[in-house]
Amino acid sequence: MDDKKHIQSVAPSSRPKKYPQNKALLNKNNLEKALQIKGLKIELKESLKGGFISQVYSAVLDGTHVVVKHTSGSIPFDPTEMYLDKKSHDVDCQVLRNLQGNYKIRVPKLLYDFPDITTSVMENLYYQGFELMQNQIFDKNFSIEAAKSVGTMIGNLTIESRTWKKFPAVQTAVMSIYERGLELRQSYPNSQKEYLALEKKYIENNKFWSWPDCHPKNIFVNKKGEVVFIDFGYSQWGDQRFVLPSHLAHIVIYCLTGYINSGPAKEYIEKCVSAYKMVEPIDESIFCQYLAMEVFHRANGKWIDGVDHNEQKLALLKFGFTVFDDKINKINNLLKLINE
Repeated sequence: MDDKKHIQSVAPSSRPKKYPQNKALLNKNNLEKALQIKGLKIELKESLKGGFISQVYSAVLDGTHVVVKHTSGSIPFDPTEMYLDKKSHDVDCQVLRNLQGNYKIRVPKLLYDFPDITTSVMENLYYQGFELMQNQIFDKNFSIEAAKSVGTMIGNLTIESRTWKKFPAVQTAVMSIYERGLELRQSYPNSQKEYLALEKKYIENNKFWSWPDCHPKNIFVNKKGEVVFIDFGYSQWGDQRFVLPSHLAHIVIYCLTGYINSGPAKEYIEKCVSAYKMVEPIDESIFCQYLAMEVFHRANGKWIDGVDHNEQKLALLKFGFTVFDDKINKINNLLKLINE
């Protein structure tokens, strides 16, 4: 008997692709020199925590404390990953320019933009009493004071961005939902109907700008509950209804993983949703599904800190499965899962 007769050859699921070659992130000394060549009297100080493709430094520019953000790219390390283009710098700066001086939506003041070295210089919010919401969460010092401001600002941002002239983005709606929905597809592998329904909604509603990265590490807050949004590089033209549940999914995540108590988590979500509704209506069914999809996406700790052991991961998976399996389509019913 020919044992190989019914065996198909094994090939990679995706062929190797050619991507633009990304230079490594400029180190601190080279970046400082590059900015000085641009004519800035600037001195880079300590490294601040940036994103996965950016490096952020505190700096002093003409005696004023500022922040310097340098962006690179990232080549996929397996077929499930997306190429992250350093030109996300251009998208980030475009959104910042669109929002400069907007009294309803606060973002950092953009002082300089150097697209040739994908570097921007912005005001330093730390010296104005702000801290990242994610730092509050990890320090077990999470405050609900910002909930109303966050909900209102997301709603205002949704409406304001509808007036924007379309500009190039490095990530499309198709790319975004593919990457964020991967774990949902894997959770229902035989039909994928749960994912396909959301994919259809996200792609078809791509007339306006969407900010899927509205999570705690991109939100500055202060003791007064004032809020500043940052990091728009991988925003795209997609379903705006994803922004609020994407943010609140992370409150659920950090509640179920032990960083936020259930009482404050629920109160924050309720106040944030209520404030958003004062500006923009909510489709609660799609809200619950988008939120659960984002919980699935982060369930193993992908691109976020703090999800480290199996008890945390199982809690997140249980939450996601319950929303889809029990067809949770009301926010009040979704909040009950936090208590459980």
